Amino acid sequence: MNLPMILMNVAQETQKTGLWASFVSFLSSILEALNTLSGQIPEPFGGYGLAVILFTILMRFILLPLDIKSRKANMKMQEVQPLIAEINKKYKNDPDKLNKKTMELYQKHKVNPMGGCLPMLIQMPLFFAMFAALRSISDREVAMGSVNAFLWIKNIWQPDSPLKSITGASIGLFGQGFNGLFILPLLSGVTSYYQMKLTQPKGGNQQMKGFTAMMPLMSVWFCTMYTASFAIYWVTANIFQIAQSLILKRITETNELEERNGDQK
Repeated sequence: MNLPMILMNVAQETQKTGLWASFVSFLSSILEALNTLSGQIPEPFGGYGLAVILFTILMRFILLPLDIKSRKANMKMQEVQPLIAEINKKYKNDPDKLNKKTMELYQKHKVNPMGGCLPMLIQMPLFFAMFAALRSISDREVAMGSVNAFLWIKNIWQPDSPLKSITGASIGLFGQGFNGLFILPLLSGVTSYYQMKLTQPKGGNQQMKGFTAMMPLMSVWFCTMYTASFAIYWVTANIFQIAQSLILKRITETNELEERNGDQK
């Protein structure tokens, strides 16, 4: 089962259970409150489209401490990768010695091999809850036949596609009542690729490189098949994380330069 189907199934199931449903409902109420504010701005610049952007930014700021911790742990792992490669080469025929030397290296450089994974795992429930909240509102609006424009998209409750009408019906390319220009799916692919390149360890293995190539294609497919409201969330989250990665990289490089200058003095 691929990622899009997993997300959709999790979103459907998580809305059926008590405590989790309450949490999803709480996130939905935040999105609704943001829509009340953004609704003061006339379409196609306000409404739910802007509310989704504000909601995404708010959630990313909430997750920011965990995300930064994860990225710093991954950066530490990248720093010791050359040393790990040397150990793997030197003790490749002695697994016990290899494990011992690797653990000693981690302790010496204060590296936790799971440090980058745990914060990401903690984020996953909130990610699924955000998706479920967005899906619940989207399903309601579709059932009501709502039409909410945002920028070039005539109805954010349908895909941003020139092959779909504002009601979701399949049409010919740029047929009558086409809903979008396919901009969001393309942006999702480009931003997903760039965001993954920024966080990918240097000299990553072939499996990681394959995932970097596959994930953007999956995001394009998903944003083509699902509503523009989710595509807005996806692209906004990617842009936020790209900016975050660039800022964190700049801060890290500045700190390293100051440390080197301090050592020279």
